[in-house]
Amino acid sequence: MKLSGLGAWNLYFLAKFALFYYGAIDFNVLTNAALAAFLAIKFKKTIIEKAKHVFGGSLAIVILYQDSWLPPLNRLTKQAGNVQDFSFGYFIELLARVISVDMLLALFVITVCFWYTSQWLRFTTITIVGLLIIGWQGDSEQSSTVAGNNSANTTPYNQPEQQTQVITRAIQTPDQKLTDFYQQQSHLVSHFPSQVNGELFDVIVLNICSMAIDDLNAIGVSVEDMFSDFDVVFSDFNSATSYSGPAAIRLLRASCGQTSQTALFNDAPEQCYLFKNLEKLGYQSSVVMNHDGHFDNFKGLIDQFGGLNNKPLNISSMPVAQYGFDNSPIYSDGAVLNNWLENEADDCKPCAMYYNTTSLHDGNQLANQKRMNSLESYPIRHANLLSDINRFIKNLEKRGRNVMLMIVPEHGAALKGDKVQFAGLREIPSPSIVSVPTAIKFIGPDVQSYSQIMINESTSYFALSEIVAKALETNVFGGNNSIANLVENLPKASKVAENAGTIMMYVNKRPYIQLDGEEWSAYPQG
Repeated sequence: MKLSGLGAWNLYFLAKFALFYYGAIDFNVLTNAALAAFLAIKFKKTIIEKAKHVFGGSLAIVILYQDSWLPPLNRLTKQAGNVQDFSFGYFIELLARVISVDMLLALFVITVCFWYTSQWLRFTTITIVGLLIIGWQGDSEQSSTVAGNNSANTTPYNQPEQQTQVITRAIQTPDQKLTDFYQQQSHLVSHFPSQVNGELFDVIVLNICSMAIDDLNAIGVSVEDMFSDFDVVFSDFNSATSYSGPAAIRLLRASCGQTSQTALFNDAPEQCYLFKNLEKLGYQSSVVMNHDGHFDNFKGLIDQFGGLNNKPLNISSMPVAQYGFDNSPIYSDGAVLNNWLENEADDCKPCAMYYNTTSLHDGNQLANQKRMNSLESYPIRHANLLSDINRFIKNLEKRGRNVMLMIVPEHGAALKGDKVQFAGLREIPSPSIVSVPTAIKFIGPDVQSYSQIMINESTSYFALSEIVAKALETNVFGGNNSIANLVENLPKASKVAENAGTIMMYVNKRPYIQLDGEEWSAYPQG
C-alpha cells in the first residue's frame, strides 16, 4: 500500500470546483478532502484496488449529492408518497431542468481539456491546492460573518403599547438573532373588538399558490399594474415559507406573530386563529378550493392546524380548466368563485371565506390543449387567473354588500430558478420565492379611498390581521374612517422564512441559510 496520484478522479474534483465557483453546489472541504485522501491510497492487490474505485465511486456520488442544494435523502424518502403522484410528463420536465444541454457541453469540454493537458500538468497537485483554497475561503467567510454579527447594533422593535419591548443584544450569532426574532414575534397578538363597530362587511381571502414578485418580473407583469384597482398593496410581503401547507397555516394563524416551522404543527392559542376571531363576532366561515386538497394532505393541515374544519364547497360539477402535476383536475377559478357567490354567500351575513387555488402550480397542464412546458404556460395561466378574479370582483361590486378582499399568495413558483435551485424547486425558502405580491381591496359605496397605498416595508401575515381588527373597530365602510388610517403604524417584520430543516434569514442585509441545523452560509446571489 502506497500513495499515488488521483488520476482520472481529478476530473471529478475539478468539475466540483467549477460548480462551486458558479454557486451551483456547496462544498464540504472535510468530506471531499477525506475522499481524495482515500482515493490517493494505492493497493498492491488488483482486486482491492478495483474495489477501492467502486467504493470510492459510491462515496463520490453521495458526497456530490450532499454538496448539492437538492433536498436531503431523508426528506426525499418522507416525500416518496407525494413524488409517486407526479405524472410521467412532469418527471421528464423536471429532468430537463436539472440536466441542461449547456451543462453537458461544459462537462464535455472539461473532460477533453483534462485528457489533453494531463500529459504535462500534475492535476493531483491542482486538486490539493483547490481544496486548500476553498477551505481557507470558508474559514475567512465564516469569520467575517461572525464579526459582522458581533458589530450589530441594537434596533428598536415596533410593538403595541401594552406589550413589553424585548431588547436585542448588541452581540449576536445568527442563531441568537433567530431566537430573538421569534421571541419578539411571540409577544404579538391582534386584539379584536367584542362587537363590530359600524357597518358589517364580508372578509374574503384568496390564497394563491405559486405567485411571487420575482415570477411576475419573469413574465413582464408589474405589481402596480396587476393591483391597479386595489387600495393597499404590499411590495415586500414575506410568506415565511415556500410550501403550501405551512403557508396556509401561517395565514390562518395571522392574528399572532410568526412562529417557527415546528410550532406550526402544535396547537396555538385560540386568539391566534384569524377565522375563529371572526366567528366570535358572528361571521360564518367557509372553505372553497379549486382542487380536491388531497396532495400533501393540504385540507387536513388547514383543518387540524389552521382552525378551518369546514367542509369545502362541492365543485365536482364545475368545469375543469387544468390538470395538475399529478393529473388531478383543477377547476376554473371563475366558475368556482362565482358558484360560491351565487349559492353560498347570501346564507352568511357576514361571510368569512377562505379560497385556495393551485392554478399557477408548477407542472399544471391546460385542459383541452396540447402539452406545454409549465414554465411556458405560466403567463397564460396567470392571465386567466387574474381575469377570473377581476370578474369575481365586479360581481362582488354588483352584489352591493361591503367586502374586504385580500389576495395573499402562498409562495412563489421559482420560474427563473437561481444558482442554488433549478426552476420550480422550492426546497430552500429563498428571498425571491417568499417575497409575494399581496393586496387588499375594500368594496363598498361609502369607503373613503383616495389613492392606492403602497406598503414598502417588510411585513407579513400579522399586519393583515391588524388591518382586519382595525376595520372591525372603526366604521371604515360607513365612511367614518379612511383606509389610510387602517394602515398607520403597521407592524414590520424581518424577513425570516423556514421549511422543514431549512431556514433563511437576513444577516447584515444579506440572505443566509441554515440547512438541517448546520453552519449558516450566505445564499448565493445573482
